[in-house]
Amino acid sequence: MKKIKEYRLRANLSQGQLAEKLNVKQPSVSQWERGAAYPEIDTARRISDILNMPFGLIFDHYSVDEPIDIPVYSVVRGKDVFIECTKPGCILKVTEEELRMLIPRSEASDRGLTRDQGAKIDPNWFIGYYCESENLAPAILPNTVNLIYRTGKIINNAVHLASLNGHDAVLVKLIRNERGILVIEKTPTEKYRYFRFQDMRNGSLKIYGIVVESIKVFKY
Repeated sequence: MKKIKEYRLRANLSQGQLAEKLNVKQPSVSQWERGAAYPEIDTARRISDILNMPFGLIFDHYSVDEPIDIPVYSVVRGKDVFIECTKPGCILKVTEEELRMLIPRSEASDRGLTRDQGAKIDPNWFIGYYCESENLAPAILPNTVNLIYRTGKIINNAVHLASLNGHDAVLVKLIRNERGILVIEKTPTEKYRYFRFQDMRNGSLKIYGIVVESIKVFKY
């Protein structure tokens, strides 16, 4: 249960803010984090969704699965050249259970990951990306390793690993609307750019994936 506090802090939420999202009282969150009480199953599922936390960890159940090594890259060239990160300790080890929890719900059915289908997780659906840049979406810290779920789709308001006009890939927030694709780059002037839908077809906007775990990081 103590893991709830860890994931709550990672999400930048106070006990009161988490309680409000769950429609419970703040003392309940405090009791869970101290191991003095347990949430109901439905509440636990909501905790898992809100905190992006593996469901089993809510009840202190740690997976016995062998960790999977996820390759980490520091540069992704515009011509699909992936350069591995060479910094010491720049590695991601994640269990299949954790990866399953991180796959966007909109993709789960396409991947055959519903309860009825029960498909296995393919580690190749994920990569790690080490990012040094200060010019990032607020959810991403500089000098960290982030877990990327590979997809060429736009998932609104998510931080994507994308190449803009053939340049090296960067982490940017993408929003798809009727005018096209809005790219938000966090710079001192908060820069916005638009791409047309056809730019995805001609390669001007190339999407490699979305950040699904910006918490599993290593700071240098």
